[in-house]
Amino acid sequence: MTAVLKPEDQQTFASLIAQLQIDDPAFGKRTERLNRPPARWAILAVALWAVAPICIIFGGWTGVIEAVLAVCYGTHLLRKRQRWAAAASSTPDQPSAAL
Repeated sequence: MTAVLKPEDQQTFASLIAQLQIDDPAFGKRTERLNRPPARWAILAVALWAVAPICIIFGGWTGVIEAVLAVCYGTHLLRKRQRWAAAASSTPDQPSAAL
């Protein structure tokens, strides 16, 4: 759910967040972390791609099916991470409304 604010309210909200980040550096680190895509998606994607050849070698025809599914899901996760990063970088000066 995205909250839509009037421009003057958005400016007030942004100034409040900026002041909070100055006053509390730990809060600033937490809000910056919200704009970064989770690393676990990339790690899981690489793990799925690494397991695919093992599935093919030891799994027979069932392993081929598992490998195809693993590669497809790993690709989906990587694209999801890239979309997340693009969305976060398109609005860098707007703090998250989910704080």
